[in-house]
Amino acid sequence: MIEPVIVVENLHKRFGGPPVLDGISFTVAAGETVAVLGRSGTGKSVLLKTIIALLDPDAGRVEVLGRDLHALNERGRLAERMKLGYVFQGAALFDSLTVCENVGFPLYQRHVPEAEVRARVVEALDAVGLAQAIDKVPSELAGGMQKRVGLARAIVQRPKIILYDEPTTGLDPMTTDVIDRIILDLQSSFGVTSVVVTHDVRSAFAISDRI
Repeated sequence: MIEPVIVVENLHKRFGGPPVLDGISFTVAAGETVAVLGRSGTGKSVLLKTIIALLDPDAGRVEVLGRDLHALNERGRLAERMKLGYVFQGAALFDSLTVCENVGFPLYQRHVPEAEVRARVVEALDAVGLAQAIDKVPSELAGGMQKRVGLARAIVQRPKIILYDEPTTGLDPMTTDVIDRIILDLQSSFGVTSVVVTHDVRSAFAISDRI
C-alpha cells in the first residue's frame, strides 16, 4: 500500500458561526489526484488553505509530506510550502509584471539566477502550451490563458503536490477541457499528487482518481 503524502484527520474550522469544516478526514496517496466536490460556499477553499497552513484548524490534524505544518513557525511553514504548488481560484497574477515575471515570482523570491529563472519559466509555460506568451502582460491574455499562467507558476518550482482551487471556474466548456487535459498531463509527466476542489462535476470525473 502506498503511503499517503497528505493526511487530513477530523478537521474542524469555524469563523464565529456554524462550522465550516466539521470533522473532515481523508488521505491522498503519492501520485494520486483527489477531487473535493461541493457547492460554492461549502468550505472547499478553507480546506485547501488549512492543508497548506494559511489557516490553522480549530481541531484535528493535517500532515503534508510527513510534516505537520501547523506545528511550525512561519519560517518553517514557508520552507515547507516551497514543496507545494497552489493554483488560486482567480489566476491571481500581478498586472504590472510580465508572464515571465509572474511565473518566475517564486524563484525570484529564492534569489535564483536570472538565466535559470527564464529557463525554468520556459519549461513551465511549455507544459501548459503558452511558451509564446512569455513576454506578454496579463491584460493581453484571455481568462483561460491567465489560468494556464497560474498553472505554470504552480509547477515552476517542480512541486511534489499541487492544490487547485476551482481551476475551471468561469471558463467555457472548451477551455475547461484544455485545463483538465493540462492537469492530467502534469500528473503523468511530473508524477505530482493533486487535490482539486471544484463544483464542476464533469471536470471532477474527468481528472480525478477519487472524489
